[in-house]
Amino acid sequence: MTKTWAPAVPKPVLICRNRGFGPGVVSKPADSGQTGQATVALKTYRAKRKFDVTSEPRGKVAETGSNRFVIQKHAARRLHYDLRLELDGVMKSWAVTRGPSLVPGEKRLAIHVEDHPIEYNTFEGTIPQGEYGSGTVMVWDRGRWFPEGDARKAYRAGRLNFRLEGDKLHGAWHLVRMRKRDGERQDPWLLIKANDAEARPASAPDILEEEPWSVATKRSMDEITEGAPARKRRPAAKTTTNKAKPRKPAKAARPTAKRAPTRSRAAIAASEVRRAEPRARGGKAPPDFVAPCLARLEAEAPGGTGWVHEIKFDGYRMQARLERGRVELKTRTGLDWTEKFKPIAEAVAKLPAEGALIDGEIVVDLGNGISDFSTLQADLSSGRTDRFVYYVFDLLFVDGEDLRQHPLLERKAALAKLVGKKRDGRIRLSEDFSEPGPAVLKHACQLGLEGSISKQRDAPYRSGRTGDWLKTKCSDRQEFVIAGYKDSTVGPGLIGALALGYYQDGAFRYAGRVGTGYTQKIARDLYRRLQPLRQDKAPFATRLEAAQRRGVHWVKPELVAEIDSRGFTADQILRHPSFKGLREDKPAREVVRETPAQAAAQEDAMAKASAVRKPKPPKQSSGAVRLTHPDRVYWSDTGITKQDLADYYRDVWDWIAPHVVRRPLALVRCPDGATGQCFFQKHAHATFNQGHILRVRDGKEEIIAIEDLEGLIALAQAGVLEVHVWGSTIDNIDACDRLVFDLDPGPGVAWADVIAATRELRTRLAKMKLESFVKTTGGKGFHVVVPIAGTDWDTAKDFSHQLALAMEADAPDRYVSKMTKSKRKGRIFVDYLRNGRGATAVVAYSTRARPGAPVSTPIDWSELSPKLMADKFNLGNVPARLARLRNDPWAEIGKIKQKLPSGT
Repeated sequence: MTKTWAPAVPKPVLICRNRGFGPGVVSKPADSGQTGQATVALKTYRAKRKFDVTSEPRGKVAETGSNRFVIQKHAARRLHYDLRLELDGVMKSWAVTRGPSLVPGEKRLAIHVEDHPIEYNTFEGTIPQGEYGSGTVMVWDRGRWFPEGDARKAYRAGRLNFRLEGDKLHGAWHLVRMRKRDGERQDPWLLIKANDAEARPASAPDILEEEPWSVATKRSMDEITEGAPARKRRPAAKTTTNKAKPRKPAKAARPTAKRAPTRSRAAIAASEVRRAEPRARGGKAPPDFVAPCLARLEAEAPGGTGWVHEIKFDGYRMQARLERGRVELKTRTGLDWTEKFKPIAEAVAKLPAEGALIDGEIVVDLGNGISDFSTLQADLSSGRTDRFVYYVFDLLFVDGEDLRQHPLLERKAALAKLVGKKRDGRIRLSEDFSEPGPAVLKHACQLGLEGSISKQRDAPYRSGRTGDWLKTKCSDRQEFVIAGYKDSTVGPGLIGALALGYYQDGAFRYAGRVGTGYTQKIARDLYRRLQPLRQDKAPFATRLEAAQRRGVHWVKPELVAEIDSRGFTADQILRHPSFKGLREDKPAREVVRETPAQAAAQEDAMAKASAVRKPKPPKQSSGAVRLTHPDRVYWSDTGITKQDLADYYRDVWDWIAPHVVRRPLALVRCPDGATGQCFFQKHAHATFNQGHILRVRDGKEEIIAIEDLEGLIALAQAGVLEVHVWGSTIDNIDACDRLVFDLDPGPGVAWADVIAATRELRTRLAKMKLESFVKTTGGKGFHVVVPIAGTDWDTAKDFSHQLALAMEADAPDRYVSKMTKSKRKGRIFVDYLRNGRGATAVVAYSTRARPGAPVSTPIDWSELSPKLMADKFNLGNVPARLARLRNDPWAEIGKIKQKLPSGT
């Protein structure tokens, strides 16, 4: 608020005396020269803004000041933090590119920008797109600043030493001006934290991640962007598992400025002025946080006797700190996630110790020790907590004793004594195996696990990637940074694919796109989270090709995704990647490309292990098909090659064989790949590998069939990207033995309605005592398949038609039985036409000539839910899915010979 001074009253001078940071003039009424300079500065501020468009304040120069400071988090073209210090009636402003750091001596670049009005201190909201500084602004911290000596003189000299007393930041800081380089328009400064009681070590939590909320409205950046109302209090940073009050730090001398009540416990713990107080039985409390020991990726697991081996879990690495019943759960970067995993915190609080520091991983357990990161993400999103399990594998501290220098086996023995060896419950011991590493890895892959961890049995616990721990994976799964997205073709507000990148030698590199692995809920959530990060240009160090840029909305590279893939192509593009979930526990700048796992042997083991659950396949031929140009790319968006397609069919041969062998085929051939010209072929008039393709006479035409794996590989060699089959075999072409109903949604049909229609069709068939099976199409809908005893084609088609007509008659607003496009808007076409002689449907486990290489995949009826999208399965993730399945969902389809109801 601006004060007006009466002419007869002397103008006061505000003096700050503050423990070495005074006496010094913080602010006084500006003289005419200073006022003129400030007014000029605000003209620069005003000239950049259209105040009839933006809600930013126009502002004016204040006559007096009260040494205020504010830090505003600003998601503009690049996320940064604006530091503003009140001086001479305006806010001197610096854009701190990476935000303030509490690590003493760590330099953060601060670009000096135009002065802002004092009214700007309270601005929080969104600057419209297209305006200067467009993006979301948060009041991240605010308070008072106290300079050392004369602030104006220090500012002109380019070295400001001062103390902050804010809601989040405290202690001494330095702002130092650097020499401007050629071409730089604005002065570069450095913001540096002084080494005092408020400083933190590099291993401590980052204040920017620990305190992400607005001090003004307690909202997150997303909530500000969405216009959500202010909160009464910020979200809790931790859970207290008993009602005892947390210990208070000893009082320390502070400046007379009022302390904010929201200072975090982690900041207090880092303070050097905290007095010691009675601790646990050993007299010493656990460390607040220890940077974790990290595993180095290796192609093969070690086989020597100096190692023990454990299962690699698929969840969040988590460090549990227990002190007198109070628990904190922290990620590998020190983020406090106690609130996310309350049941785990409650279980840790019940352990028989007064103090402990435990290392482990929180997962969703799907049974038999199998964990799945995607399911963990889904449970966190939905608020489900009943499946959380904390697998613990190291003990760093217990009841006053620091165990970090003890050998691993001693630490694990103490951990087993602390948590017990129960195989159920919230906390479970990660068992180790003394068998050779390669054998442990092989068994892990056979069970569909992520891989194994090998640890030196006598090594101490050392932070960082020291080589004491090694990890070996069953597939090439690692983190990548999201750099952009493409819109979904399914509906508005959904992402269809993500553009990915990683850092290499400090430069951001392109890694390709991932278009599979999303449920509709995840696709919508990702779309929402990426909107505040949008920017005009691609963030990569080098310019991308036109095909890589086409249709992509670029975003600031801040979100990290975990991606499963089969390595990289020769062009360094991910081979058929699949999205597994967001990694909110790892900063984007730390994402580098890991050395790919060499998992061919493990994939073979997975295939052999799962073969015991599959139908016995037909005998494979002895002659091998030679692939010409095996590196020819068939799906350019994912880098999938001809060799990849052949490898895929080898992986799934046992599963696809019962549905494709000795059945008449129709083929979609795309010699130049899925984005090139494709054509549909039903007859054997083109050149194929004569030794592996069957030609069967059907009247005047020859139809195509295969009877072994090499026949399928021959189709891949010929550019066949889709394999469609008749509902009969070549041994009895005129007898239909499988009906197929294709539920094809028209424009405007909600995905939930497609699910409901599929279930309704199953119910109608069940009332006629017909058992049915379901599969995704790899497109927009589902196929419901009915195995029947051999029936003539006219009867089969008539039955299918009558059922489609009945569904249309009962719900004409939901279903249509004619394929006329004008009638399909808002309705589902019940396509019965695939049940006539010569008509076909895509075979189970065939790829589709569509972006992402989707696969038509059989599922169990229990898997049918709104979370399952029609293109969820693809060439990259189907082999892993099959390796994990305990039972083939279509195991009985070839054994059922049911008759159609009489009268059809």
